[in-house]
Amino acid sequence: MRDVAFSCDDGGSDFLRVAVWSLLEHYAGDEPIRVNVFEGFGGHSAAHKAALAEVVSRFPKATLRYHDVEPYLEPYPDIVKGRENSRWNIFTWTPIFTPQILSDAEGNVVHFDIDMLFNADVSPLFELDFSNPPSAPIAKANNQTIKQSNNLPCPLIACVHEYDKYGDNAGRIVWESGILPPEADRYFNNGVLVFNTAACREERTWEKIVEWYRAHFDVADRIEQDAWNALYWRRMVALPVKWNFHDRNIKGYARWPLQSKYWLGNPPRECLEASLDPAILHFWGPKKPWKPSHRPCRRLYHEAMRAVGLKPPREQLLAPLYNVLNALNLRRIRRRLDLMTFKASPVRPLKVVKHALLLPFEWLGVLLGALVLSNVSHRALFAVCDALSAVMYAFDRRGRRTSLENLRIIEGVAPVRDFAHRFDPDKAAYGPPRREEKIIRRAYRNMARTIGHVFWTLRSARRRVAEVGELSAAAKELLAANPQAVTVSGHIGCWEILSQLAFLAGHRMMSVAKPIGTSGMTRLLMRARRSIGQEIVPAKGAFKPLMAGVKSGRSLGLLVDQPVSPFDGGVWVRFFGRPVPVSAAPAFFAAKAKVPIVVAWSRPLGDGRYRCELVDVIPAGGARDVWAATQRCARDLEGVIRRHPSCWVLNYDCFGYSALPMGEAELERRERRPQADALVRGAADVV
Repeated sequence: MRDVAFSCDDGGSDFLRVAVWSLLEHYAGDEPIRVNVFEGFGGHSAAHKAALAEVVSRFPKATLRYHDVEPYLEPYPDIVKGRENSRWNIFTWTPIFTPQILSDAEGNVVHFDIDMLFNADVSPLFELDFSNPPSAPIAKANNQTIKQSNNLPCPLIACVHEYDKYGDNAGRIVWESGILPPEADRYFNNGVLVFNTAACREERTWEKIVEWYRAHFDVADRIEQDAWNALYWRRMVALPVKWNFHDRNIKGYARWPLQSKYWLGNPPRECLEASLDPAILHFWGPKKPWKPSHRPCRRLYHEAMRAVGLKPPREQLLAPLYNVLNALNLRRIRRRLDLMTFKASPVRPLKVVKHALLLPFEWLGVLLGALVLSNVSHRALFAVCDALSAVMYAFDRRGRRTSLENLRIIEGVAPVRDFAHRFDPDKAAYGPPRREEKIIRRAYRNMARTIGHVFWTLRSARRRVAEVGELSAAAKELLAANPQAVTVSGHIGCWEILSQLAFLAGHRMMSVAKPIGTSGMTRLLMRARRSIGQEIVPAKGAFKPLMAGVKSGRSLGLLVDQPVSPFDGGVWVRFFGRPVPVSAAPAFFAAKAKVPIVVAWSRPLGDGRYRCELVDVIPAGGARDVWAATQRCARDLEGVIRRHPSCWVLNYDCFGYSALPMGEAELERRERRPQADALVRGAADVV
């Protein structure tokens, strides 16, 4: 007899029926299978029990039984029922007690979440061998050999790897919270949980998990999952991704570079194959397939709902468009598998041709800027830059539309944007009103002047910066009192001059520069930025040089008003009321060095000069709450941009991430329970 288990209350009975039907429909094992449902605290209604029994009766090898979990949870009322405003209900605890509740089960037992759909036979999960000696492979399933360390006891559970220590920001949150020890390198998802029941009963793992949770009440978020990973991360076997696949990853799998960290430590080939043929679909997150949504695999779930007599939700208006986009993503994934190069993302011929045609003109502009703009007066520089900005405004149609949308977001009159509605057609058709057009033209002019300033300071950089820039009295006093600081600004005013003025004030400055054009072009522009003496490091791989600079006493100059993917260290903050992921580097390095964060900007003056003005100062020690400090920096810059929108780079698509539902959900979680936020704890102690 093979045992599977589900945990849910009466409200989840319909979705449990879908999961059980799809499980049994694909089950092809020789041994009979028993479906165990953990209930309690009111149980399931008679109608729901009858409906599930009717589904199970269709399969001769399957049986059904219910278990009252109240006796197993009653000894721990302070933990199981003691957490207010938790997004987890009581049945989140029951997987912990599976080996105890199923005391008559033998061999492997598998516990599944109810928001799942099965597309393959689960027999390989029961065939995993946990009893092999440490020096031998544990299991060989789906052409993958799973091994364990030679000096460890037998594994206790098997599940799918979810986060990598050096992967996306969500994974780093787990380690920074102190849930996992520093030597742990993976975090597992317990949606599919294969138990070595004999070993779990012998060690009474449920008691240790509850005691761990009692001691880590404030930091643990996902209850049993955090506890399993904290206590037994060495004794957890990684299953292939297909056994717990999230269809939200399909879009990323179609475009992520194969040498990147986005795969979270999982083999790219394994992830791509799982996208085309998932064994178990796990519909975790707020968008459930039994509700109106655009999830890629929702139609498979709707077919299963019809099979058990449930009515699927009505498709939304844009559903056909999302179906096409998903089909294109799957086509790209299939092509990547067919090529099997795993050296680069799929090539886009038109983009390559366009870049090749524009490259000579880009080089011509850079060389002319280096030769001409560095040899003219400041007034002549502004005249040339103003003329170039007028040309840019005339030909940059897409930039004008983006500028208009950003401006209306700043003013609070733009509609919420989603994946299909990126720009209001009325704006593109009729153009901006006269006042908004004037602001956008000035934004183009400010950007051109800032770029011109880079080339102008190639010669006599210190003298020229001292001529056209000055520090406010408050800025001079602050920099004099703090020999080391993390200065934060945005692409507003002349952002290039901020670090230069701090360097002239005696601070050894380090800044970060993104690549522009070819590698040769990037080197030339970085040379221009280094002309005054400050140190510039490339954005890629900047963490180690910045950390070394902080430890050696250097100050940092960083810009935080542009989105940074959560996979690259961005944290979700509210920027003009919308969720935007921005870099947490300023708060992290300030917490590490125990120095203040200085938020400033360079105000353009009427005579063509710039004045560096302080906006806010976060004192040393205030950055230990990394997320709160990052949110505060974003709010400070938001106030400056709202007062001076014509000084900001309006034509940059800053809100491209704001339509992602994960951002709003993450911010709600942080704002609802800040005391449990992992970024609040221990940022200064991270190595």
